[in-house]
Amino acid sequence: MPKLNINVNLADISIKPGVYMFIDGKERVIYVGKAKSLRQRLASYFNAGTKTIKTEKMLSHARSLKTIVTENEVEAFLLEANLIKTELPKYNVLLKDSKSYPYVKLTGEEYPRLICTRRTEDDDAVYFGPFVNVGDLRQIIEMLQDSFPLRTCTNFRFKEGKICLKYQIKKCPGPCEGCISRDDYMKIVSSIKRFFKGDAEEVRRRFKEQMALYSGRMDYESAALVRDRLFSLDRLFSKQSVTNIDDMRSVDFFLKHEISGVTGVTQLFIRNGKMIGVSTHFFDKEEDDLLERFVMQFYSNVRQFPQLAALVGDGYDENLEEALSRMAGRPVRIKKRGLAGLTELAVKNAELQTEQYLKKVGERRDVSERLAELAGLEEARRVECVDISHLGGNYTVGVSVAAVNGEFSKNHYRKYRIKSAENNDFQAMYELFKRKGENIAEGSEEEADLYVIDGGTGQLNSTLKAASEAGITARFISISKSRSIRYLKNDREDTIEQIHIPNRKNPVILRKNDPLLHFIQRIRDEAHRFAITYSRSLALKGLSSSPLLAVDGMGSKRLKRLLTAFPDIHTRKGLTAEEIKEKASLPLELAERVIKFLEGEKA
Repeated sequence: MPKLNINVNLADISIKPGVYMFIDGKERVIYVGKAKSLRQRLASYFNAGTKTIKTEKMLSHARSLKTIVTENEVEAFLLEANLIKTELPKYNVLLKDSKSYPYVKLTGEEYPRLICTRRTEDDDAVYFGPFVNVGDLRQIIEMLQDSFPLRTCTNFRFKEGKICLKYQIKKCPGPCEGCISRDDYMKIVSSIKRFFKGDAEEVRRRFKEQMALYSGRMDYESAALVRDRLFSLDRLFSKQSVTNIDDMRSVDFFLKHEISGVTGVTQLFIRNGKMIGVSTHFFDKEEDDLLERFVMQFYSNVRQFPQLAALVGDGYDENLEEALSRMAGRPVRIKKRGLAGLTELAVKNAELQTEQYLKKVGERRDVSERLAELAGLEEARRVECVDISHLGGNYTVGVSVAAVNGEFSKNHYRKYRIKSAENNDFQAMYELFKRKGENIAEGSEEEADLYVIDGGTGQLNSTLKAASEAGITARFISISKSRSIRYLKNDREDTIEQIHIPNRKNPVILRKNDPLLHFIQRIRDEAHRFAITYSRSLALKGLSSSPLLAVDGMGSKRLKRLLTAFPDIHTRKGLTAEEIKEKASLPLELAERVIKFLEGEKA
């Protein structure tokens, strides 16, 4: 039984339904739960019974408890989902990537467009999806445009009122210059809506009638155009797997499974009787009511609801159907029977995805164990790489990127605007770790097990000094490029990467194809990318103070193109005027003057 830091009188807790929140010492919500009876549910946390490791750890960090009474269990469902979405509690299983599903969007503008989007909150638009592979989605949009040509231009371009190449190649009906009436344009839009609703046969029939009408008038060019659109529509259908479930034209199927000791949820997305996507999520934390929490988080993010949802697996409440209906603003039915065909399909996908997942986990675990051994640690669960970047001595920034259990975690990336140093990497690194140490002390950052530095022994030793003075006790290593070695066998030259370890004279040199080297390189390159992007964003905001404006012929627009193409231009080696001319669209003479200016900076 963990040591509890909360004094709770259960007699003061309501017996009604509601939501409870455990809060840590910094007033952060660390866990959200719902209950049919708050008193009965919370009693299970404070009795002497056996608890999961996750629950014990959560209780050890909790300092206070807050409860919210609701009128009924459905309202508790909805409130819990909303609080998990807004508070991001540490000890709840969080569906982090549900916002990333792409959709086809038919906009609600006067002359609508078909676009690919990941945001679905526009009530005036019509959505079709979700899709898992954005590449497949773009192909589908292209085919839809062949069958139902709509404008693709931006609203700014549309207001110019000039037809473009798309009209010339018959990919757009030209509404910008009135080449098609709005009534006729909206007939195309209506066909797309019917297609989205599953009336594909009706759309096909209309195309055939149009083709016959044009042929009867001997307007063979228009007839051929409609024929091509019909062919495109048929190709679109051939791209999708057909399900044989007659009564499930639009359904999201959720299967909770445990395979080889790994818990996951596999989703099948079916629209108009066609399966348009499969996705599997894995969870490494124990969680009560995982399936219902997963479903509620998913829909509170995507806000797009099918005709029905099908759930297979234990752990969902009878009130889930009403909660989803309240969230959707219309009835959403949960199907529980007649799912054998879809269950079999989902299980096959779940087994395949679990096998691939375990392989990746095994590779990451092997790298983590070897990295810990290299650095002299028991484990290297959290690894961070720090980097310093500046543009010609200006806009000096520091960043740290994090990998947790071998996987990049962007929620833990950090930016630092360096104030004490310009063009002095040692001083900049000192300031970065001083501020990082302060953040760790106050609890706004977590100390890593291992920090990776980009550089040789000089950078590593100065970083160790800065980190020690900041009170950081973690281990450090660094990575640097060394001399090149030529392989006579295939006449290939490789640059050797060296791993430097404190108090070790000679660097460690790993094989070129070693997964451990690849991981260290990836986190180093990710830190470099993140730092350059941050420094560039500051430079683009402060174009008026850039030293490159001193170059004859350089204006703010040209400078913006230059810095966008070459954010690291002040530190980049081997850059030529021809590259600047091609990638930044600058005159060759100006590009040559830029090169001369940069050479003067480095002299």
